[in-house]
Amino acid sequence: MDYKNMKAYKSSTEAKGEYAKRFHTAWWAETEPKLRAESMSIIAGKMLGDADQRLQANLRHARLYENVDLGSLSGATFSADVVRQAVMGAGIISLNVIASCIDTLSAKITKNKPRPSFLTTGGNWPQQQKARKLDLFMRGLFYETDVYNKAKNVGTDAFTWGTGMLQLFQNDDGRLECERVSIDEIFVDDADGHDGNPRQMFRRKFVQREVLCKLFPEYTDEILAAPAPADINTITSTIADMVEVWEAWHLPSKDGAEDGKHAISIDGCEVFCEDWKVCRFPFVVLRFKKRLRGYWGKGVAEELTGIQLELNRLMRSVSEQLRRKGRGRIFVQTGSKVNPNHLTNDIGDVVSYTGSPPIIDNVNAVAQEEFMQIDRLFRYAFQIVGISELSAMAKKPSGLDAAVALREYSDIESERFALIHQAWEQFFLDYAATSLELITKQWGHKGYKIKTPSKRYIIEVDWRDINLDEDSYVMQMFPVSSLPQTPAAKYAKVKEMMMDGFIDKPVAQRLLEFPDIDAEQNLGNAAIDDVDATISAVMDEKVPELRPIEIYQNAQLLQSRATAAYLYGRHHGAEEERLDMLRQLIDQATMILAPPMAMPMGGAVMPPPIPGLANVPAPAGPIPGPGPAPAGPVPGQVI
Repeated sequence: MDYKNMKAYKSSTEAKGEYAKRFHTAWWAETEPKLRAESMSIIAGKMLGDADQRLQANLRHARLYENVDLGSLSGATFSADVVRQAVMGAGIISLNVIASCIDTLSAKITKNKPRPSFLTTGGNWPQQQKARKLDLFMRGLFYETDVYNKAKNVGTDAFTWGTGMLQLFQNDDGRLECERVSIDEIFVDDADGHDGNPRQMFRRKFVQREVLCKLFPEYTDEILAAPAPADINTITSTIADMVEVWEAWHLPSKDGAEDGKHAISIDGCEVFCEDWKVCRFPFVVLRFKKRLRGYWGKGVAEELTGIQLELNRLMRSVSEQLRRKGRGRIFVQTGSKVNPNHLTNDIGDVVSYTGSPPIIDNVNAVAQEEFMQIDRLFRYAFQIVGISELSAMAKKPSGLDAAVALREYSDIESERFALIHQAWEQFFLDYAATSLELITKQWGHKGYKIKTPSKRYIIEVDWRDINLDEDSYVMQMFPVSSLPQTPAAKYAKVKEMMMDGFIDKPVAQRLLEFPDIDAEQNLGNAAIDDVDATISAVMDEKVPELRPIEIYQNAQLLQSRATAAYLYGRHHGAEEERLDMLRQLIDQATMILAPPMAMPMGGAVMPPPIPGLANVPAPAGPIPGPGPAPAGPVPGQVI
C-alpha cells in the first residue's frame, strides 16, 4: 500500500482490520527488511497525518515572525515567498513585536558559550588526570563540530516554535558531526511522547537522488525508481530531483537490551538498518517553555500571537485612516465664487473668492487613543517574554544613570531568564553526554582522537587515554566570561577590577578598547600556564623522562607549584615514578634559585648569606684572611 494515501485509507472501517492482519506496529521487531520497511511506512504515514495541526501552527508562527504570507516551510516555497515580498512589496503592514522579542532573546541567550567540565567523584590521581584529559577532549570536540555557531540557529527555532533540535551523525570518515534540524521533519507519537520521553522517533527528509545513490549504491535501482515527493515544490523536484527519505529510531528498553533499532527506508524499501545500543536519540533538544504534557515546547510566537494580531489590526486601521483623512478637507459654501485651481497646498498661496470664504478642516486623522494602545501592547509583549526596555530598544530606563544601577537592572532581567539560561546550559550538557555515548557505545570508536586548540599549541587527546566509566565522573557547566555589553557597565567593571588590584591601569585602558577579559588574563597568566604545562607533562605517563628547566621559566613559581603538586599527588596515590620526577623538578628549580657559592682565594668556601642580614654594613677594618696553609697532610689524618 502507498502510505501517501494513508490518511484516506485509515478512515475506512475495513482498513483497521486489514492493517492489523498485514502489518506489525512494532516495526523494530520485524525480522525481514521488507516487512520492517512496510511497517515503517504505515506508521510514518499515520504520524504525518496526526501532525497536521502542529505543522500548520508552525507555519502560522513562521508567518508572524517573517511578516510574510508563507505558503509552506519547504525550502523552495519559503524562498519564493520571501523573494516575492522583497521584490513586489507584498509584506503585511505590522509592528513586528514577535520578531523583535525573538531576535533580542537570541542575541542575549546564545552569546553565552557554556562548556562542560568533568569532575571525578572521590577518584584517585589517575582518574583525576583522565578527567582533565576528558575536559580537553570535549573542548576539542566542541571546536571540531562548531557546535556553538550551529546552536544559535537552534536557539532561534526554540524561541520561534518552542523547540529547536540538533542531530549528531557519523560522516564518511567516521568523525562526529552535527546539523540543525527543522522540527517539521521530526515526528513523535503523541501517546508515546505524552511525558516528553518517547521511545521511538521518525525523521522525514528530502535528499537528492544522486546523493542517495552514492550513499546506498546497492539500492541504486530502487532509488532511481522512487517517485518524486508529491508535497514538495515543483521547481525543487524538477531541478534538484529530490527523494523522500524516512529515518526511524527505537530506543532499547534498558541499557544493554537488544530491542533498539535504527533504520532508513526509501519508498517502502529498507536501505539501512542497525542495532541501536544507546538509550537516547541522536538529537539534542532545546525548548523555550515546556508544556504541561507532550513532547513539543511552547515558543514566543505562540505566546504573543494575540498581541501581534491586534497590533496588525491597529496598524492597518492607522494606515487606512491616514490614507483617507490625512489631508484636510475644504468646505465651500454653495454659490460662492471660488476658483478650484487656487485651492492648493502651496505655501503663500492666494485664494480669491466672492461670498463666504472657504473653510479648511484640519482635524486629526487618527485618534491619540489608537497610538497609545499600540504603545501599550508593544511594551506588554516584552513584559510577557521578560525582556527589559534596555535590551529591547537599547534605551536606558529613566532614572537609571549609575553604572551599578544599570548592572543591577540587568541582573533583575537575567533572573527572569533563569529557566531559559538553565535550558541553554543543559543543551550543551546533553550534547556532551550524547556525543560520548555515540562515539564509544554506538560506533565503538574507542580510539577516537581529537585535536584541542590550546593557548600556545595543539593538544591531541586519545579516548583510550581517558576511558572513564560514567559512574566515576560528573559534568558541570562553566560559562565563558565576558565583559558587560553596555559602555557604562563595561567601564564600571574594568574600573572595579583595577581598584581591586586584578589589573593595572595600562591593562584597563587596553580592555576598554578590546573588551576581551580572557585574552588579557591569558597574557598575564602566561607564566602560570607555562609552569602548569610543565608539571602536567611530568605527571603524564607518556612522558618518559624529565626535560631540563629553561632559563626563561619562572623558577620560583615552578618550585612553589611543583611542591604543591607533589604533596597533592602523594596524598591522592600518584605513581612513585611520577613523584620522583616531580622531586627532580623541584630540585632543579631550587638549584636555579640558590645563589652561587663564592670561591675566594685560598679555596675556602664562603657560606651563603644569612636571610635578613643582606643590608648589614661591613666592619670598618680589614677582614682577617685565612692563616697559612699547612705544608702537607698530618700523619694519621683522614682526608
